[in-house]
Amino acid sequence: MQTFEKYLNPIHKNIEELSDFTNILPESNLEKEEYKHLEKVTLITKKKIEHLLPQLKRLEVELERQIQEIDAENDPDAKKDARNVYNSILYEIELMVNRINNELIAFDSPYFGKIIFQPNHSRSNKPLELYIGKFALLDKDTNIPLITDWRSPIANIYYQNSGPAKDVSFFAPVGERKGELKQKRQFQISRARINGIYDAKSGNVAADEFLLSQLQERIGKKLQDIVSTIQTQQNEIIRDSINVPALMQGVAGSGKTTILLHRLAYLFYTYPKEINNTNSLIIAPNQMFIDYVSDVLPNLGVKKVETLTYLFWAKKVLGWDQYYTISSEKEDLGIKEYKGSFEFIEILERYFEEFETNLLEGIPSTIRYSITDRYYELKEQYKDINMAERVSLAIEYAFAQRAFKRYRDGKINSREVDQEKIKNDIDRYIHKTCDIYELYKGLFKTKLLSKDIAKHSLDGLKHNGRIRTFRIEDLAPMVYLYFKINGSKFEEKAYVMVDEAQDMSLIQLLTLLSIAKNGNITLAGDLAQSIIPPFYIKDWDDVKKLIKDKTGKNTSYYELQKCYRTTVEIINYANSIFEHTFPKSYKLPEAVLRHGDDVRIIEEEKNIQDMDSAKIKELVDLIKKDFEKGSVTIALLARDKNHAIDLFNVFKEYEEEIGRNVITYSDNNYQNGLLILPIENAKGLEFDSIILADINSDFYQEDMLSDKLLYVALTRALHRVYVITKKGDNFSRKFLR
Repeated sequence: MQTFEKYLNPIHKNIEELSDFTNILPESNLEKEEYKHLEKVTLITKKKIEHLLPQLKRLEVELERQIQEIDAENDPDAKKDARNVYNSILYEIELMVNRINNELIAFDSPYFGKIIFQPNHSRSNKPLELYIGKFALLDKDTNIPLITDWRSPIANIYYQNSGPAKDVSFFAPVGERKGELKQKRQFQISRARINGIYDAKSGNVAADEFLLSQLQERIGKKLQDIVSTIQTQQNEIIRDSINVPALMQGVAGSGKTTILLHRLAYLFYTYPKEINNTNSLIIAPNQMFIDYVSDVLPNLGVKKVETLTYLFWAKKVLGWDQYYTISSEKEDLGIKEYKGSFEFIEILERYFEEFETNLLEGIPSTIRYSITDRYYELKEQYKDINMAERVSLAIEYAFAQRAFKRYRDGKINSREVDQEKIKNDIDRYIHKTCDIYELYKGLFKTKLLSKDIAKHSLDGLKHNGRIRTFRIEDLAPMVYLYFKINGSKFEEKAYVMVDEAQDMSLIQLLTLLSIAKNGNITLAGDLAQSIIPPFYIKDWDDVKKLIKDKTGKNTSYYELQKCYRTTVEIINYANSIFEHTFPKSYKLPEAVLRHGDDVRIIEEEKNIQDMDSAKIKELVDLIKKDFEKGSVTIALLARDKNHAIDLFNVFKEYEEEIGRNVITYSDNNYQNGLLILPIENAKGLEFDSIILADINSDFYQEDMLSDKLLYVALTRALHRVYVITKKGDNFSRKFLR
């Protein structure tokens, strides 16, 4: 029988053991006091899990029976019905697994904070004692909250204050509540056991100690939630108002991605009628990044949210299948940059106006005059109707008017077949003329653009049998034209979030703004990490202008300076290299708290792929020793994809000796082991240790792109960095610090 136990959090196997608190010996009165509450909530959660597990088993049995019924059924229609029932049971199982896992998360670490809040003018004058966790828990016998959800209004007091404080407040449904925060306590709890208690007081080191303890535990994991360590500025962004566009400029390791995901979870909780997992969209830079962040929202109790790269989202909007492929023709970075600019957006607007006129004038019937008149009447009177709807309504109106005139003139049933044929001819003409791919190609046959741009563009837009090719920079303009014709209503999202926004073009962002209801969009990026030519966004002011022009709203803008990922030693090393080469407008990170090993420079005579076996074994030994230090993920970072392939071919042969998987970038999954990937593919990710391969003039130049690439590479590391340079090489010298 098919079982789904493997999808459950492994802690479910230890529930009985961890629910037994009889052998726990608290080390202090404080621990003894706090274990009473932990035991109470643990036993309640245990009962909930024990109630749910048999339900999962029952569904598994039902699924097995349904499989047998499908196999035994011969009638095609009945077989189809049986499969539908099977899919329905499978969906119920998915929901049940998610529900059990949420309870297991709560069982493992039910809460992380505690506040004692004394409200002003309270009838009982009794302070509120609240434990803060990922999920709320209510005592059914007393209706007293045992755990308060981190997203609740009162939990904001926990995040806004570093310790006890007077005159604090939060906004409850009944209005603002004021009072005194008498205590803020932080907990490290895992496997239903207290590992640390920190009493936070304004100006003391307890809060820093707690944060440091959490940061040091980040080893070999996908991106995790940060509900226990959300900092004041991060909290402000997460809880920012709905219906206000937001933009984060954040240095490497400042938590931009995590803030995006926590903001989404907060909005789901606060505005459940407006925003949910089915009407939200996350745009991510690549598939490995999507896999890397895949656990955060489920760990916060949020169901799966559509997360796509821009390429896949745009193809989905256009309804394109596998026969639409990216062109292999050589790119021109100047033209590519131009196609992401304000100027090109204006060209598209002018082209569309010409197209609109030509479309109406080309209607294959004398009835086009009536259609055109009605079309422009509708355009004037109903601004929200898209072009396709206006054309359709205008055609229906024109034919209805003609039919009425014929009826009035006594020509009933006369030439009805001819009228239907004319209408079908017009419909076919409209459909063919509005083909987005061909329509976009038509732009480069006009005089709106130079001959060089036109030729280059048409070289990338080729139609060979069923295959249609396009360059990546041409995708957003086609989505733009699609929305001009069909509107964006059916693609509208209650919330849109974009990560690594610095690598998006203005027209890509414009198409995403087009689907963001009420301007509900949050963008995150770092200009210093713009490593994909042609570097569309030079200044966030252009993005703010784009948002203002499209939505009529000003953008909430935030700058994040503190790096929570990387050690002080690594950040100081990176800053010493790039502070003199980066423009002043590029914000470099401020290291937070955590110390570690110095960056290690390894000078070699040759590039790795040219080394003899003895030298390769030295590097293999270095990698093995790093894994022995506790690393679970080590990234060997290459200049580009070809470089990464060469390195993978070298180290794959030593996989058995390394004792860990050697993984190529094309796997697209964030896995434990030695990952060999281009720096571009590592952006947004983090690893226990980083090895920068062949940092010399054979692969890098004295230019801004190389500096940005190496800045991104250095700041991927949680704990250790190794830089492999070449002896006597001019470019390598800048890293010999």
